[in-house]
Amino acid sequence: MKKHRYFLFAACAALAGCGLFLWMSSAVNRPFAHLDSADLACVTVRLSPPDKTLLIPEPGQLVEYLKDTVIYQRDDSYQDYCGQAVTFSLTMADGSQTSVMAFSPFLVIDGVGYRTKHEPCEALNRYANKLLNDPAAPVILEDPPALAVVSGDTSLGALLGSYQWQRKADGDSFENILSDSPHPLDCGELLSPLDTGEQTAVLRFAEAPDEILNARCWSEADLGSPDAVGQPVVLRGNEIELQPGGYIYEVHAAWAPESGYGGTASYSFYVKSTW
Repeated sequence: MKKHRYFLFAACAALAGCGLFLWMSSAVNRPFAHLDSADLACVTVRLSPPDKTLLIPEPGQLVEYLKDTVIYQRDDSYQDYCGQAVTFSLTMADGSQTSVMAFSPFLVIDGVGYRTKHEPCEALNRYANKLLNDPAAPVILEDPPALAVVSGDTSLGALLGSYQWQRKADGDSFENILSDSPHPLDCGELLSPLDTGEQTAVLRFAEAPDEILNARCWSEADLGSPDAVGQPVVLRGNEIELQPGGYIYEVHAAWAPESGYGGTASYSFYVKSTW
């Protein structure tokens, strides 16, 4: 009788062990275990902050990191957290797309959040930031970068004007965009003045241009008169000399479309200098 009970107990323990194994197998998942570099046609990563997108031409190392990722139960509470999000966009060879956001302790796949193992998720974050700090990493500029004008302790966002821009489309094709805007002197209602006592201002682009082509300015008295003749502004790198008094400034800059994205854009801003 005791022997019978022993075998019954052993059988129950074995069944319980199998159940635990099956539960663990269903609770732990490696969603990219079978991913291969040959499956990928194009890969990009966006880091927020600083809201910058990079092209990953050689995704082999990324594939290895993705293979190591482990997800557990679904959890969409990542939306309540703050911090840097790193989002990889994978375009597969068959044209399908998948997005993977590493936001430890979460991995968000195509908008669905999961609890994840910390180390592989953190490895994805480090990998993306290493690319961000690599000056040779191709930057994807879907649109002309924003410009902030800084003078002393004050700064102001510039108004984007006309631009010609190129974007990479499907395959090897490109999309060319031509956007026209009113003359800066017709944008008085959109230009808030930056007040400064400095003689110079620094142009801080979200992504530095390959070249600042030129800069000119008009007296604030010319607002509403787009036929007024502007005067050239002295440029030293990304620094401009300011005129005393109130002036409307316009800057033209260019980004070489080496990675399939780039073009030229104009920006305008209003500065009142009391030097």
